[in-house]
Amino acid sequence: MVSRECSFCGTEIEPGTGMVYIRRDGAIINFCSKKCRVNQTKLKRVPRKVKWTREYQNLKAIRKASEAHNLEQSKQVESEPVSTEVNNQEGSQ
Repeated sequence: MVSRECSFCGTEIEPGTGMVYIRRDGAIINFCSKKCRVNQTKLKRVPRKVKWTREYQNLKAIRKASEAHNLEQSKQVESEPVSTEVNNQEGSQ
């Protein structure tokens, strides 16, 4: 049997469990629990904004990695010495 993935939270659904929801337009949506079904269909929540979903966790990891990268770059810029010497060759001509 083929295992499926919950369309809302991203967890694996074992064969014989979960719920299949078919929208009027023919789209098939798989849910692992009533919690996921209600959050997506009735409450109209977006998975990337709900903290317990896999999509939110992936976006959070990406955001955290980019913040660490930006922080590292800003530290490198601050540590570089700035030259304050004035070029006197222009004034001597």
